Amino acid sequence: MSFVSRLSICLGSLLALSASLTAAIDTAFFEEYCIKCHGPEEQKGDLRFDGLTGTITNVDEFDLWLNIMDQLELGEMPPKKESQPASRAVLAMLDSIESAVTQAESSPLLASAREQTALRRLNAFEYRQTLGDLLGLNTNAADPTDQFPAEVKAHGFDNNAEALVTSGLLLDQLLLAAERAIDQATQFEPAPETRSYVQKSPFYFEGKDATDLPKLFRIDRFRYIPEVPYTDLVGRHYRGGHIGFRPFVEAGAPASGVYTIRIRAAAVDRSHSYHKAIDDFPNGDPLVMEVLAVNREGSVESTGNISSQRSLAVVELTDPEPQWFEWDVYLERGEEPEVKFANATLAAKRLSRLLLVHREGYPEFDHIDIEDNGGRSNEALKVYRGPKLRIWEVQVAGPHVDTWPPKGHTLLYGDLQPSELDRANITTRLRTFARAAFRRPLRDAELTPIENLVTAKLDAGVSPLDALQLGFQAILCSPGFMYLDEGDGALSDYALATRLSLFLWSSQPDAELQKLARDAKLRDPAILQSQIERLLDDPKSDRFVENFVRLWLGLDNIGVMPPSPDFTAYYRDNLQTAMRQESEAFFDHLLTQNLPPREFITADYTFLNRELARHYGLPEIAGSNLRRVTVNDPTRGGLLGQGAFLTASANCVDTSPVIRG
Repeated sequence: MSFVSRLSICLGSLLALSASLTAAIDTAFFEEYCIKCHGPEEQKGDLRFDGLTGTITNVDEFDLWLNIMDQLELGEMPPKKESQPASRAVLAMLDSIESAVTQAESSPLLASAREQTALRRLNAFEYRQTLGDLLGLNTNAADPTDQFPAEVKAHGFDNNAEALVTSGLLLDQLLLAAERAIDQATQFEPAPETRSYVQKSPFYFEGKDATDLPKLFRIDRFRYIPEVPYTDLVGRHYRGGHIGFRPFVEAGAPASGVYTIRIRAAAVDRSHSYHKAIDDFPNGDPLVMEVLAVNREGSVESTGNISSQRSLAVVELTDPEPQWFEWDVYLERGEEPEVKFANATLAAKRLSRLLLVHREGYPEFDHIDIEDNGGRSNEALKVYRGPKLRIWEVQVAGPHVDTWPPKGHTLLYGDLQPSELDRANITTRLRTFARAAFRRPLRDAELTPIENLVTAKLDAGVSPLDALQLGFQAILCSPGFMYLDEGDGALSDYALATRLSLFLWSSQPDAELQKLARDAKLRDPAILQSQIERLLDDPKSDRFVENFVRLWLGLDNIGVMPPSPDFTAYYRDNLQTAMRQESEAFFDHLLTQNLPPREFITADYTFLNRELARHYGLPEIAGSNLRRVTVNDPTRGGLLGQGAFLTASANCVDTSPVIRG
């Protein structure tokens, strides 16, 4: 019997057999050659054979016979120093065992045992999405897993049950994350008022107006107060490339929610004649304006006074006349909007220096005193006729509130106020929340330990609200929420719903999946197929595409080992982001169109924008949005020609054909 066949049998022996399986195993062989070392007097290797019969009655016996067969085949048993059976007797014994275990392996009882799945913890990505969907929180703006220890990857993926370690550090972070999440979701105060805020040029200040403002808002050699009703951004970094929003600088956004941001801006002097001074902006290109959400907690001046940032919106400008641009974006409480000239020259400092070094032939610079270290840069940028992102005004309105209290608060407290909480309705709220968090009906006495914890806190004089919130936190740290316990045998409809939603959404089942599970309809093949299509059509499926492609292709390596300084130009203009998006768009296309796997290799197309096409040396494409493009170069189409794949499979110096293979 081959090793593969025996391995197949081993994989099927996960649960005890509930009935005996008749097998003609010759036990006389063991009485003669094996009982001496594995009987009542001695059990070498903690193995005992004297209780074995010719019938396999449970899974332990099943595993033991497989072990015996391995030892006989390898010639390890009986030991060399003991009396040896004839080869014919060994072969006969192996045939006898093989017949028995094959019969057991093919039985319906053992086939049912194969359907058991391992108990698996939610990984950090799944936890973040599930917690957000459960409580209606934007976990992209405020990531509850940012301090979690990195997940262990097995075969490149981070959802392997055996590799998902639950350490003491992780438990500490889970408690903190649960506490923050319950606090964020709790909204007993009145709905926040929608207000409007405006800032017009200038966006920089001096003297008393600049007192206590972050460095971004204060003038310096590359930021000045203009004499015109607009402010020009000329560089990419904070010194001349960003503007902040003065109304939010003290405390940030007053409440978490959706805000409308409007900006009046123009693209000025996209074409220029400073060919020696500007070598990092393609002449005539659109100007890219990016809106950021920044957080200044714990910030330092060297990083622009921000501790974190995320992109809210990006738009290309080509018109030199001012236009209004508008977006609805999510701001977390305390965040501030900033405006950035995203594809500008790398630094205003370098730009001003090169403009003056190469000023011959440019009379606009003739009046500047080269010896004036303090003012020459300002003067050069004031008369500069190169690409400028011109900003007149920034408006912010919000937060916009559709329903109040929010979804998460209603799930936690219903319509109760803190003064109305008592022991009876606290139990009701705990069970309501636990059913939603556990993604299935509660099991008998499953919540008793948490209910006892809350009761003990109440008896100790803790306020009802604090005791209830402690119970909510305990639910978010409990196995029912943190683990996928799919039970024995065939999957239940609830387990199937959870497995499906975690696979395609990295999150919990929605109301429709839950209802189908409750009605025991999800296992119907037609309904299951329609639900798969519905989940793939939902924007949440972008999580699956992004996360699967990231892990499958090792895209995390792109940021860990960037190109050497000689190749920094390759990462200009959000090229790193575009490379990731190319692979994601390509994978999403194959997935949604249900194309054959060979398309990954043989496709004669990919998904490009202007920056990627330039980087690949392909014909010019307008715009920063990716679109499908047919390529004639056979080395560029499909997955193997994509920048993300090639970069992630190399280091900062050399390529690696072996890794790529």
